[in-house]
Amino acid sequence: MNRLGVIIKEVYRKNVLSWSFFWMIASPIIMVGVVLAIGYFVGSSQLDSSVGNIAVIDANAEVQEIIEEVNTGNQIQYDFDRSQADEALQTDDIDGYLIFGDDVSNPMYYRKTTSKDISLAPFEEALSQYNFVNSAEEMGLTGEQLTQIQDTAVSINSINVSRNEAGEVVEQSAQDPVMFVRIGIAYAVSIIVFIFIMNYVSIISQEIAVEKGSRIMEIILSSVSPTAHFLGKLIGILLVILTQVVIYIGLYFLISFVLRQLNLLDSFEGLNIGELLQGSSNVVILGIVYAISGILIYTVLAGFLGSLVSKTEDVNKMITPIIFLALGGFYVGMFALNSTNNSLVRITSQIPLFTPFIMPFRVAAETVSSTEVVISIVVSVLFMAFVLWFSLLFYKSNVLIYSDKGMVNAFKRSFALWKSERASK
Repeated sequence: MNRLGVIIKEVYRKNVLSWSFFWMIASPIIMVGVVLAIGYFVGSSQLDSSVGNIAVIDANAEVQEIIEEVNTGNQIQYDFDRSQADEALQTDDIDGYLIFGDDVSNPMYYRKTTSKDISLAPFEEALSQYNFVNSAEEMGLTGEQLTQIQDTAVSINSINVSRNEAGEVVEQSAQDPVMFVRIGIAYAVSIIVFIFIMNYVSIISQEIAVEKGSRIMEIILSSVSPTAHFLGKLIGILLVILTQVVIYIGLYFLISFVLRQLNLLDSFEGLNIGELLQGSSNVVILGIVYAISGILIYTVLAGFLGSLVSKTEDVNKMITPIIFLALGGFYVGMFALNSTNNSLVRITSQIPLFTPFIMPFRVAAETVSSTEVVISIVVSVLFMAFVLWFSLLFYKSNVLIYSDKGMVNAFKRSFALWKSERASK
């Protein structure tokens, strides 16, 4: 047990005190910062480019008044004729001009392809309402009749119907903020699992492949059992993962505290965060369970494949199947974001390698029964136990086989060695 602790401590210390761990912590934060900065500058640029100078030609007094009322900050000039507007447009004194004829319902807007992208939607909406009122007056409709016509617009509110644990029918609007929070949590779980898998499958496989590639594995296994060696590597990496999670949790509380002190969360006071999270508690709990099982499964698989590598240069080729499996599960999960009842989604959500990416979305959308949830968890745990047992069973044979003929050939030789060792006992 002491030797197991030494292996765990060495793996943990080596990885946590490395620059690669620092960049694993910092890179998501930097990425979020860059995305927010890009979003801010793009938004500012779009806002700036949507406001400019417009000439309005041949508009009557009523139309001019309507345009002034809905104007979103543009500089509007009414004293231009067509030729003056054309000249001003070519010299970039204006960004475009709007021409009205006898028919207010069909104005024409002229702009250069290099002009600002000024939004005409507010003008269109206001002029449409103006035309609607004028048409109603021409038909002799009263104000009450006009109101009745406007109230005939149909808006369909989608209601999700489900049954709770007591068997009672529960109705919930699809526009309920709790639903958006639940989907957001499921999306976060899928992203987190994918990022952690991408980061750590390479690390655990490298941990084992480096020692095997240096041809010192025989010496190591003479002083420690293969089971202790593999578990030590695995537990050490899992502690590194736990450390990263704890750091992010600490950063979350620190940032929340700073934002509250600066009163930057005042705009969210209307939202009951506690109530929203309470309505999403099952997604949070099950999301954590699925995330843990997914990370464990992929980490153990990566360690097993790393034990088949003879040279560290081949690690990336060896873990490629795992990467593609995770990528496939992630993309199906993104598809499940909008179609949780699809047969592909329902089937793949019960496959342990895909469950962490897909099942959180089904839980969030409440399209999965409690029985299916229990089955998915049990299957994931059993599969994780099987992968761990299988990896430990062949680990000693794997790390003693040196083959440059690929994973399949290396495993065949490992299996033959395991059979001969078992027969000799």
